[in-house]
Amino acid sequence: MLLGGVIRLGNLANPKSLVFDETYYVKDAYTLGKFGSERTWPESANQFFESGTPDVFESTGSYVVHPPLGKWIIWLGLNLFGVENSFGWRFSTAVLGTISIALIIAIARQLTKSNAFSAIAGFLFAIEGHAVVLSRTAILDGILTFFVLLSFFVLLKADRAWKERLKRHQTLAVQPWLILLGIIMGMAGSVKWSAIYFLVTFGLFTFWSDWKTRAKFGLSKAAALGQGLVNALTLAVSSFSIYLLSWLGWLADPQAWGRNAEANWWESLFSYHVQILDFHTNLDSEHPYQANAWQWLLNLRPTAFYFEQFEGTESCGLLSSCTVAITAIPNLVVWFAGLVAMLWLIKNRLRKPQSQLVVLGFLAGWLPWIFFLDRTAFQFYAVVISPFFVLALTLVLQHYWQRGLLLKVRAVRERRITWLVLLASAVAVFYLPIWMGLPVPYEYWRLQMLLPIWI
Repeated sequence: MLLGGVIRLGNLANPKSLVFDETYYVKDAYTLGKFGSERTWPESANQFFESGTPDVFESTGSYVVHPPLGKWIIWLGLNLFGVENSFGWRFSTAVLGTISIALIIAIARQLTKSNAFSAIAGFLFAIEGHAVVLSRTAILDGILTFFVLLSFFVLLKADRAWKERLKRHQTLAVQPWLILLGIIMGMAGSVKWSAIYFLVTFGLFTFWSDWKTRAKFGLSKAAALGQGLVNALTLAVSSFSIYLLSWLGWLADPQAWGRNAEANWWESLFSYHVQILDFHTNLDSEHPYQANAWQWLLNLRPTAFYFEQFEGTESCGLLSSCTVAITAIPNLVVWFAGLVAMLWLIKNRLRKPQSQLVVLGFLAGWLPWIFFLDRTAFQFYAVVISPFFVLALTLVLQHYWQRGLLLKVRAVRERRITWLVLLASAVAVFYLPIWMGLPVPYEYWRLQMLLPIWI
């Protein structure tokens, strides 16, 4: 976790300019903190904002298409370090990205019952390129990933607690862990709407798990239908309540975009959401780095966040000229080994509860996007499935090691696992400059672009 923190927080202030979609979320976070809702900005706003003169926004509310919570979280960093400090822009996402490593370790410990393999999971996630870049950039997807991981951890706790309860009591009940799960999922949905896929998937899992557990204990499976309804109401009420609370700033600001579009606040809010839904379902504008869900799996079009070339400036350090780039390229060893591991779990281990959970997490983050192949989307959206690739790989490595014990080839398999981790580490060292925005010779950057379509 310490290594992951260094990678996520080191050189965080560079570049000192707004990177990629930071131009929306950092500036929105600033006006959100001042007024409770976002404001519009003139076209030349970035140069003033980056130079420490941020108050060039306009008085009219801004039409935004994501809920407020992620920007409130970014605002915490701005408030701590000052809006003129680029370190502060990215501080919150970097902290949540670092905590996410601890969550991966805790989740892997629940799934594997092994300190060694949970440590491997944490290390692999610490050096996973998607996770690194999205932790170091003040946009929403790294924040969403944190809440998804936190909700997944709570789901594991909820499932275990409910199974223990069924041994003693079979009556219908509201589960405290599910209330907490709903709260966290409501926070995730208050960052990006795509969290709804996880909420539905995790909710369905609670029903399926209850059904199977009752069958195992010889209890009436019909009661699972009633408990499923209780669970659905618990998750719906708790998550929606938190989601609604995240809009309080918009509700309290009469200048917010669309705030007074209808006679009542709830009608205005509903009308706004209809327009947001229309935006997301019909977004098809072309972008040079767009990539659909099938392309994510093979990393065919990683998203370039930043690219600049410098000649003889302080940006190059000891180099006379350099390239500074940030691209969300995954750790290729972790990513493709994780993909193979996920497919292996689906084919060979889907009856195992641990495998089911990891596969469901992956499907919740990836499968819905298959139905929106024509929508403008990007490779970095896949950051939310990267932890499930890491968990799948961890489960498969543990199985491989355990089989080695039975076959009396433990030492050989331990060496192979070690070599895999070392290879992933070497790939991380190779790509660290493009994950962290470090200056390198132009020729080195070209080496990192393994495929022509990456440029």
